[in-house]
Amino acid sequence: MATFAIGEIPNYFNTEFFKRTLENGLRTVDLKILGISIENLTTGGENYCSNIYRAVIKYKSADDQHSEQTVIIKNMPKHKQGVLRRLNIYRKETIFYLDIKPKLEALMWYLGEQWSLAARHFHSTTEPEQNIIFEDLSVLGFSLESRQTGLNFAHARIVMDKMGEYHALTMVMAEREPEIVIDHYAFGLLNIDSIKTDAFKALFGAQLLKLATLITEYPDMEEISKKLLKYYDNFTDRVLAAVYPLRGEVNVLNHGDLWVNNLFFKYDSKSLKLKVPYEVRFIDFQLCYYGSIGFDINYFLNTSVQLDVLKTHRKSLIETYYESLLKTLRALPYTAALPKFELVLREISQREAFGFFVAFGFFPLMSMYSMDSQDNSLEKFYDEEFARRKIELMFQSNPRTMETLKYALKRFDGLKVLD
Repeated sequence: MATFAIGEIPNYFNTEFFKRTLENGLRTVDLKILGISIENLTTGGENYCSNIYRAVIKYKSADDQHSEQTVIIKNMPKHKQGVLRRLNIYRKETIFYLDIKPKLEALMWYLGEQWSLAARHFHSTTEPEQNIIFEDLSVLGFSLESRQTGLNFAHARIVMDKMGEYHALTMVMAEREPEIVIDHYAFGLLNIDSIKTDAFKALFGAQLLKLATLITEYPDMEEISKKLLKYYDNFTDRVLAAVYPLRGEVNVLNHGDLWVNNLFFKYDSKSLKLKVPYEVRFIDFQLCYYGSIGFDINYFLNTSVQLDVLKTHRKSLIETYYESLLKTLRALPYTAALPKFELVLREISQREAFGFFVAFGFFPLMSMYSMDSQDNSLEKFYDEEFARRKIELMFQSNPRTMETLKYALKRFDGLKVLD
């Protein structure tokens, strides 16, 4: 057997590791591994909680059939977990793929739709490190869009449509199996323990102060700058109020990190030229939490959508989401009252303060050009000098960042979010 590796590869990624992976994922036995090629896909500024590898595995089945399978390995070494360890991201994602995703997809198949939410799960391990192995969506023709550019209307629309379906399915499952959907997903990345730390205010507070300074360069934003400084004076309480209570009147299992890099799109030959995808799949369910529908919607709109789309199609995108949510709930065995559009709008409105935090806290980091973010890591952000330098770059790396934030700040101000 020949094994070829590119980059640093864990030494336990061996024949036995991939034999167990394929036998578990393909639901078969007595496979013989003929060859493995492994590539390290981990990129600074892209993978904060894990290392990512692609493995191409050649194998022979028990009936002597020769085949090839490509998988993606999400490796979560202890040194990359840090403050995220208490979030139990491995357990959350494994439970999602083993206990939730199959049931959500089965519900849609029951309705007659060959519907897939995410990549197929092959295997999970905890020793010697945490690993989750999936099918490679790129082999199936899916691809990522640019986090620096953001999504155009066609891409954003198909995401909102899928989000509506996903949310509806989790509403049904939460009704039937609350011990899985609700009990295991009590909090997300932003929670009481993380928000109250000094490190949280040191990083995100510094970003807010930098933004307050930068917008003073624009003559019509002086008052907004003053409001940002006042927000900083009560930073921890303001962020807590933006997140809690998690529950609203319409609750779902929020994806928790629904942005460009966690969305894979597929095109046919005609739509590829027009950049109109006909299918999207989500990845990375490690930060899921049960709460108001307003969280996922505000997170996505404030991190992933191009500025002209936000200006002209925000209402249309929310309508697409609602139509998808309602259509799916009507078709499913959902027993509670169907949410009115006004109620959905209220849920979104009540989470605008969360959207504001995402806009200044996460979006600048997400939109950085690769040359400025390639050395980013969670551990390095604990270094005061590194964090200071990166905060400077966050707002200056990509012109889209400040253009979008200027628009967003005026919008948030008009909604009284900054008061």
